[in-house]
Amino acid sequence: MLTNLTVLGSVAVVSLLIVVIAALQKRFFWVRQLAFPLYVAAGVATLEIFSRLQPAYQAEAVRRVLGWAWLFLGLITIFRLLGLYLFDVHLTAKRELRLPPLLPAVTMTLVYLVTAFVTLRLTFPKLDVTALVATSAVTSLVLGLALQPILGNFFAGLVISIEKPYRINDWIKVGEQEGRVAAITWRTTHLRTRDNDNLVIPNSKMADERVLNYYYPHPVHREKVRVGLPYGEPPYRVRRILLDCAAGVPGVLDKPAPDVLLVSFDPSAILYELRVWIDDIAQSHHIASDLRARIWEELRREGIEIPYPIQTLEITRPPRPRLEAGDGETAGPRPARLYVAEGPERGRSLALDGAGPATVGRSRSCALPLSDPNVSKEHLRLSWEDGAWVMADLGSSKGTRVNGKPAEREVLRPFDRIAVGDTVMIFES
Repeated sequence: MLTNLTVLGSVAVVSLLIVVIAALQKRFFWVRQLAFPLYVAAGVATLEIFSRLQPAYQAEAVRRVLGWAWLFLGLITIFRLLGLYLFDVHLTAKRELRLPPLLPAVTMTLVYLVTAFVTLRLTFPKLDVTALVATSAVTSLVLGLALQPILGNFFAGLVISIEKPYRINDWIKVGEQEGRVAAITWRTTHLRTRDNDNLVIPNSKMADERVLNYYYPHPVHREKVRVGLPYGEPPYRVRRILLDCAAGVPGVLDKPAPDVLLVSFDPSAILYELRVWIDDIAQSHHIASDLRARIWEELRREGIEIPYPIQTLEITRPPRPRLEAGDGETAGPRPARLYVAEGPERGRSLALDGAGPATVGRSRSCALPLSDPNVSKEHLRLSWEDGAWVMADLGSSKGTRVNGKPAEREVLRPFDRIAVGDTVMIFES
């Protein structure tokens, strides 16, 4: 009767200790970190109380079991404290390394198992540990076959923790799904999608799929917006308009600078691609939407229509021969335009009608005044002479370049590039 009461009392003591440890675990950091050694201590204390209340059970074997239990408890407590210093203080706090959550847990589990086998061998020299290990191996084989999917996820999670193809808060894409990494457990990886939903993916699937990490090696990401525009608009004008659209859009970085590519000549339009850099892939949809809205507004302001995918059949008459000067009729000046493609006044233009010469320079009296400090007050003149538009340099200090070559007087052809200082103008006829 007394033995039964002792057993019940011991069970009640260990249950109470476990409940107390579990309650303190939620409130105190150190109790949470030393949970396993405390649970072992509760079991050892209960066994010690039971052996003292029942002297009849204090045989040599019981004393050895108690000796092993106290030795095991002391060693795992020391190893756990060393693990806390290594993982939480030395690596995390001092070296500022972000350790995967599985690494400390798996390491401490292996340390506990090795400590258990070593202390058993030291306490019980005659104990055949080989048979125990063999039995454990057979049991592990049976359990491994039964728990193959779970073990596959576990070892895949261990590999992910060691290789670190992605980390917490990284934005990744797995198959057709993408989201921010919210948690990496021993079995699954949790993603927070754009819709703020929690997507749970087994680690074995993460190991088999191709994973695109938008945050490695850095979170800066390039976003692309394509738009088709008419063939009648010169590419340099379109490029300037699209680059101006990227300026000031929230989320678009100034460095690296945006750029524009002419992608292809489609049947009904020229396809352009505006490429900008952003630092938050999670906002890419909103940034792309803002860019498209800004492009529509700027094109509307410039009077450029986005063409519909149509095909037009044009039937034209043969062109009438142009009359040259001296053929009985005087050929009038052809309308032209000087467009500023690069420089402080980029986007401005000067209409040329041949009524008189037009000057370009820093003076406000010029037909096209420029603020470029490398431009002279009256830098160059454009005039209609002998049936052609002619550019003449007016003795400027920095000179004038036409299509990259120095020029003092040049007969202009359509789309010639005239460079003065840091300003580049294009002649349109």
